[in-house]
Amino acid sequence: MVAHHAGNDSSCDGVARIPMSMNSDNRPSSSHRHWHLELADVGLLDYWRALVSQRWLIFGIALAGLLLALVITLLMPEKYRATSTLQIERDSLNVVNVDNLMPVESPQDRDFYQTQYQLLQSRSLARAVIREAKLDKEPAFKDQVDEALEKAAAKNPEAGKSVDSRQAIIERSLTDTLLDGLVVEPILNSRLVYVHYDSQDPVLSAKIANTYAKMFIISTQERRMKASSFATTFLAERLEQLRGKVEDSEKSLVAYSTDEQIVSVGDDKPSLPAQNLTDLNALLASAQDVRIKAEAAWRQAESGDVMSLPQVLSSPLIQSLRAQQVQLTSEYQQKLSTFKPDYPEMQRLNAQIEESRRQINGEVINVRQSLKATYDASVHQEQLLNERIAGLRNNELDLQGRSIRYNMLKRDVDTNRQLYDALLQRYKEIGVAGNIGANNVTIVDTADVPTSKTSPKLKLNLALGLIFGVFLGLAVALVRYFLRVNGQETRFN
Repeated sequence: MVAHHAGNDSSCDGVARIPMSMNSDNRPSSSHRHWHLELADVGLLDYWRALVSQRWLIFGIALAGLLLALVITLLMPEKYRATSTLQIERDSLNVVNVDNLMPVESPQDRDFYQTQYQLLQSRSLARAVIREAKLDKEPAFKDQVDEALEKAAAKNPEAGKSVDSRQAIIERSLTDTLLDGLVVEPILNSRLVYVHYDSQDPVLSAKIANTYAKMFIISTQERRMKASSFATTFLAERLEQLRGKVEDSEKSLVAYSTDEQIVSVGDDKPSLPAQNLTDLNALLASAQDVRIKAEAAWRQAESGDVMSLPQVLSSPLIQSLRAQQVQLTSEYQQKLSTFKPDYPEMQRLNAQIEESRRQINGEVINVRQSLKATYDASVHQEQLLNERIAGLRNNELDLQGRSIRYNMLKRDVDTNRQLYDALLQRYKEIGVAGNIGANNVTIVDTADVPTSKTSPKLKLNLALGLIFGVFLGLAVALVRYFLRVNGQETRFN
């Protein structure tokens, strides 16, 4: 611990004397040799006494910092800040799709807005502002423009003679200067952004800030129009190519179907042979049913009791003849007990009985022949249908073989047609959206001519200068104090 002694032990400059303990050989003791290591143990009271003893030095340095800040502030050029406010939406309103009338936040919003802020500070936009605001005519930039033109002419006498080359030189010389005065300030948790511009001329600041807002909207529209124009041109070329493919594929399909005699009846309908085959199969089933019934009737008529056939039992003529035969037979038997068989009356009855029997047999024969004819006709009909079905089946199989190539050509036509229709629809949508010309950037507030300067800020600069001077004074005072203490130690040694 550093000890301060009153009276004669204090120096006239207020620096405390450091007593030293000596050995018998007049050399400093080991505890004093480690004085620098023990300096870290100096108390706050010792620091306070050191600062109080150097108070006028601290005051002088602080005053010097204050005066230096004042001089620097007075030498700084006055600048005025004009501010325009823009609203930047994630996407423009899509009036052709009601589902997208209200933009929805997405994870890509941060990247999108950072891109917009960088575009606001891009060199291409700065050059557009220079051209639009005619900054080369402004007195604030005239000297810089003249100097740039002179340097360009010195390097190349032909430079700056044409309008385009002169404009390029002007834009190159003013771009960095223009960007130095631009400040883009996004407003937190909103889609708004401030576009500030600082310059020594308040009117020029407002002009440039408003021109920046205007040209940013125009550049955004131009980028959208270029993208739309590129997409339109690309789609138009693709549509022309697909139109040719559709025509070629349709021609190939028609030529092949003509050569192979293939008739299309629709994608969801079977071919003509298949349709006919379906119809004939139904007819065949019906014919087989008829043939089975006719065959059963004929087999019964051929081998069984003819009189029990349904056709015989249901025949009115046969039943009438049978009733007449029964009546005549009954009358004949009654009279047989009275008359002999060769009696004329008996012969007449017998002749009538034989006639009715003959007529019945004739009708039965007709029924049998009818059943045979029906059976033969059903068999023939079934054979014809089988032959026709076999022919159609062969035709269908042949058609299926020939339809392989046809189906491939048909798929090519359908695919090309679908691609063409999809691109045509997209082409129309892009055309409609491009004609609407909606923009996602709008001006909320235009920049007014500022009435008060924004820099230099005298009070802030003076406060900073005073703070800097005070801390510098404190540091110098402490260093000076401890250096003087070290000097006294050296003298004692």
